[in-house]
Amino acid sequence: MSPRATAAAIVCLLAASVTAGTVEALDSATELLVRYLRIDTSNPPGNEAAAARFLAAELHRQGVTTRLLVSPAERTSLYARLDGGPTAQGTLVLLHHMDVVPPGPGWTAEPFAGERRDGFVWGAGAVDDKSLGIAHLLACLELHRRGGALAHHVVFLAVADEETGGSQGSGWLIERHADLFEDVVAVWTEGGSNRTFDGRVHWWGVEVAQKRPLWLELTTEGKPGHGSKLDLHTAPHRLVRSLDRLLERPRVYRVTDEARLYFSAIDAIGGGFGNGWLPRLEEAIAAGRAESTLRPGQHNLFLDTFQITRLESGRQVNAIPRRARALVDVRVLPDTDSDALLAELRATLGPEVAVEVLLEAPAVEPSPIDTKLWDCVETVLGGRAPVVPTFIAGVTDARYFRQRGIPAYGLSPFTIGPGDAYGVHGVDERISIEVFETGVERMIELVRGCSLPEERPAARGGAR
Repeated sequence: MSPRATAAAIVCLLAASVTAGTVEALDSATELLVRYLRIDTSNPPGNEAAAARFLAAELHRQGVTTRLLVSPAERTSLYARLDGGPTAQGTLVLLHHMDVVPPGPGWTAEPFAGERRDGFVWGAGAVDDKSLGIAHLLACLELHRRGGALAHHVVFLAVADEETGGSQGSGWLIERHADLFEDVVAVWTEGGSNRTFDGRVHWWGVEVAQKRPLWLELTTEGKPGHGSKLDLHTAPHRLVRSLDRLLERPRVYRVTDEARLYFSAIDAIGGGFGNGWLPRLEEAIAAGRAESTLRPGQHNLFLDTFQITRLESGRQVNAIPRRARALVDVRVLPDTDSDALLAELRATLGPEVAVEVLLEAPAVEPSPIDTKLWDCVETVLGGRAPVVPTFIAGVTDARYFRQRGIPAYGLSPFTIGPGDAYGVHGVDERISIEVFETGVERMIELVRGCSLPEERPAARGGAR
């Protein structure tokens, strides 16, 4: 039997076992998601304590002990650990965040009603990140109900504050409660990017590397006065001119090691880019033709990006304000020298602009793909489609663990198509009930297959 056929057989056996043993849990999965979405965890302020109590109650109902960990800013995270026994080799952490971006205007559903409509569950956090949290919760409860020894201790971790940088969630936890993470062999969290066409998975994108945040606050000041005056040096005018210079800054494309790993893996499985695509891209970059060579959505992986996300100045149309302010979401490539880029940006913006760094992160190495847990993920998922080590433009809490040398992976069990993710950080966020329930089952299958010694499949072998 071929390695792929062997993997497929293992997956079928595991799926049959999971389906038979977790019918009740899967039946309640959507109801749990609905209840979770009804808790308004808009950040700011977060209100994660209510969400943590909801999740803790479900764990307590099954006899799982939990800990509520509260940061100095009174932001609550939830920690629960399943002891794997004396033979367990390290800890696997299942991490998701409870907070959501505050929903803006334009929704056609109530953002915190958990409405079921047209085969979907609608609500802020339906994709980012409460659906993953319920999948993690039910996977942990399945292990707890089964009992016995585990290949790893398993931790359920629901954190606060991810959407505004994570300093009061994962960042604080790993700094102040480092003992909880001493023996962690892997963190599975958000950031997985599965490629789906026409309802079929072409590859599982497991995130191993990401861009880094460099969030900036830009402030200008000027003389206030009456709006009828001719004054080209007001605070708003100074800010607008500086932002124009920022937007007109030349875009510098380059291929990083992280992008090379990602796109080479896609090429190796016949992912549609064709052999020699990366060398051709590098030729196009050298010739100044990167803009026309890259496909939509790819540009973010080959350059540092700047997005103006908030503008504030004044209250009246006929009054010149004293101050103007902008927030800029800068995402830098993994090997960008942030200090050098920041110095360049200050020069570009000019001396009239005060620049404050709101959030930054150091360069880190990608998470490794030569571990037993990576092999297990490849084996369990690989029977359906190849597993690709993915590089993403987004930023997640995985970076806090990588900074400590802990492998972290963005791993999504959901087959969400390109059109279904548009509501994330936007309007009408929703997830298909079918996709969600199948994903929950898949996460249970993954956690069982990689945690139960008697069910843990052998590595498929072959090139990665």
